[in-house]
Amino acid sequence: MKGPVKVLVVAINGYGHYYLKTLLEETACEKAVLAGVVDPEAERSKYFNAFREFSIPVCRRINDFYLSGGKADLAVIASPPHFHAAQTILALHSGTNVLCEKPVSGVLEDAELIIEKSRKTGKFVMIGYQWSYSEGIQSLKKDILAGRFGKPLRMKSLCLWPRDIAYFERNEWAYRKTDPGGNPVNDNLFNNAMSHFIHNMFFLMGDSMDSSAEIEKSEARLAKAYPVETYDTGTVMAKTRSGVDLLFIGSHAAGKTIDPCFRIEFEKGYVELKPGAESMVATMKSEPELKYPSPDSDHQFKKLFTAIRNTENPGNAICPAEAAMTQLRLTAEIDRNGVKVYQFPVSSIVRSEKRIFVNGLDDTLSECYRNFCLLPEDILN
Repeated sequence: MKGPVKVLVVAINGYGHYYLKTLLEETACEKAVLAGVVDPEAERSKYFNAFREFSIPVCRRINDFYLSGGKADLAVIASPPHFHAAQTILALHSGTNVLCEKPVSGVLEDAELIIEKSRKTGKFVMIGYQWSYSEGIQSLKKDILAGRFGKPLRMKSLCLWPRDIAYFERNEWAYRKTDPGGNPVNDNLFNNAMSHFIHNMFFLMGDSMDSSAEIEKSEARLAKAYPVETYDTGTVMAKTRSGVDLLFIGSHAAGKTIDPCFRIEFEKGYVELKPGAESMVATMKSEPELKYPSPDSDHQFKKLFTAIRNTENPGNAICPAEAAMTQLRLTAEIDRNGVKVYQFPVSSIVRSEKRIFVNGLDDTLSECYRNFCLLPEDILN
């Protein structure tokens, strides 16, 4: 294509602010320019005066941008998950490629409509799971697919990110099944903050560079300490169609932080990312130790640079909507099966003015990680 990529940014406050900042301050103007912004509270942005100065269209809704004659090559959608599907489909219908934040949608059927629309229009949809774009994950996946470690046998992943009360009260949809208008949201631990690491497991086990492994069966055990509609703690075990066993463990209600980590066991050895480590380390029986950069080593918005490049020179999307679907299918299956959400016993909950946590939960979940097992029911009764 001729000239810089014209980028529309949808939702410019919250996480979208950092997309906008990266585009305006770290992207060469000959590569990409801001075509417009969409946000009902755009005046809150620190860039609002600059929008006026440089005549950047500011719209409350995405369809206002297109109805006013706006044109964009790439739409970056950072709105709440229950807006993803409608906004992505409208952008595709208008001839715009899309980089959409995770998850694909809060509703599985809506995500399937996104994929159908993308195929019909020939425009790509990338999902913003930044680990998938990183040099470390890309290199590791290539070696897995090449058989360097032999057949993958099982993988486990753990993340304990304590959150305060304000986190759950920050808006009208966080950790709710529906918004105040009754529209489905399905916001929960597995479909929001921890979706990155669930997706990463399926992505690494996918049978091609742009796909994720599919689920054969799954079992989950969920719980909550906070007064939320969904759940703040969960463990889930799944088997992929290729026979790999997966375990994910996560919580916002643990007393201590354990940053994302994982271990993949293969026929010839294992690959491990320890919490906060600068590299993923592959250990094999008869070969020297092999290191890959941590997934957090890259610029967090490499996904934006990649989407701009793919708009300019179309190729294979690194994390297309299809690859992000397994994570959503897992959360939808948990909901469809009516998996019980346990309430942690009052006797185990510690409360302060700002936060809630479950006494000893970090140790219990760390033990589950070591032993490759779900959260035991006996601590929930």
